Amino acid sequence: MRTIGVLGGMGPVATVEFLHRLLTLSQREHGAVQDGQYPPILTYSLALQGSSEQGVKSPRLLAHELAHGIEVLQQGGADFVVIPCNTAHRFVARLQRAVSVPILNIVDLTVREVARQGRRRVGVLASESSLSDGLYAEPLLAERIVAVDPTALERTELTHVILDVMGGKRTLSDRLVVQRIVDRMRRADGIDGLIVGCTELSLVQPASEYAVPAIDAMDVLAEAAVRSAYGADATLQPAGIASRSAPAVVPAA
Repeated sequence: MRTIGVLGGMGPVATVEFLHRLLTLSQREHGAVQDGQYPPILTYSLALQGSSEQGVKSPRLLAHELAHGIEVLQQGGADFVVIPCNTAHRFVARLQRAVSVPILNIVDLTVREVARQGRRRVGVLASESSLSDGLYAEPLLAERIVAVDPTALERTELTHVILDVMGGKRTLSDRLVVQRIVDRMRRADGIDGLIVGCTELSLVQPASEYAVPAIDAMDVLAEAAVRSAYGADATLQPAGIASRSAPAVVPAA
């Protein structure tokens, strides 16, 4: 099996949930029980200084921090890297050019799944930074899919929800806020699907419980990582370069 390198800490609570999903998928899809039946996983939790949930404070510092984290994982023996943070993927193309280890791109993988499902108008739940950067809007547009963002007030509400999750809180009131935002998008904006595009928001409620068909980016990334770890025979090009029709797995050794 290949070794998964998880560049985490963005935030730490979401990283722990991502690791749990890797294990659950290994059990469900590959019958893992004994220690040796699970894929090797290296995790490096970054204590980021270059960004916050309100935005990127120092793009140069953040890019340096991410590159350092990937180098640590690569030196530790990771065969490929995953970053369970959507916002950090603003830098993924630049990072991929700087390292030799493949990076699975959460945005490309998620957009590919949205297109596969035939969605044409999708709501995007994400951090303020991701929404401002058009992290999902631009690749969705390339697939002729309309991205519907929350309103300015709703973005502020989502930031509060994200910070609650980062601080270890999961409350019914936060869940109701997210449900209200999605329901408004469904009624007022006519969305036929939803992207849960922030890994903290992945912890608020299961994708299956939204009022519209929802794709959780964390699930998409975890599934691709487990497929790659168990050695599916297909080719993955470096992140930011791969065709959206290409399978999301690392080449066999």
